[in-house]
Amino acid sequence: MRALTILFAVLALSLGIFAAPAFAGGWAVTTFDDMPGQFLAGHEYALGYTIRQHGMTPINVDKTEILAVATSGRTLSFPGKSEGSLGHYTATVYFPAGGTYTWQVTQGAFQAQDLGTLSVLAAAGTSTTDKDKSATSDKDAAAKAAADKGLPADKAAAADKAAAAAKAATAEKAAVVDKAVSPAAPVAGSATQNGDPVRTALPFAAAAAAAMFAWRLITMLRTARRGRATA
Repeated sequence: MRALTILFAVLALSLGIFAAPAFAGGWAVTTFDDMPGQFLAGHEYALGYTIRQHGMTPINVDKTEILAVATSGRTLSFPGKSEGSLGHYTATVYFPAGGTYTWQVTQGAFQAQDLGTLSVLAAAGTSTTDKDKSATSDKDAAAKAAADKGLPADKAAAADKAAAAAKAATAEKAAVVDKAVSPAAPVAGSATQNGDPVRTALPFAAAAAAAMFAWRLITMLRTARRGRATA
């Protein structure tokens, strides 16, 4: 009986050590229903996605949103709303200007998942980024001010030339963005999460410990029966 008690204690301790990290949670993976072939500035897109704990079990979280950061530093936030099945959310994204964005999706208490970079096409007649738009407006205003003040013909011509060059540069940038490739596909999960061999091996180790315990218990019971039969 004492040997059985010690064996039970060792098994419970080993199962507790192995199972705690395996089932405590700590990371999740977001997958999208589908993704538009190209994002265009000024248009709204409803993106559906599912959050899965350990990449397998759908789970609801207290808060989730899609965050996009432009090259100018401007951050856009699109909150996700629970819709449909367990762990499924929908967020409506809108990009006011074309350009390159880095974006991610938050997953409640789990670590946010990076989605890489995204190229957004500028709508016809608009600037590629907020920064370009502001610079073009400033140059146009300077040219207009020079004309209003009645500057000499050579300075007025120089101002007109500068304004024309600024507009040409903006058109060239818009043409380059029009040839941009489709946005990068969402990352299936972080390398750190998917490459942890310890977490992968823990369930198997727990199963092996349980099998060893069962074999040991059967052996002890058989030995006890043989002893009683001999007596």
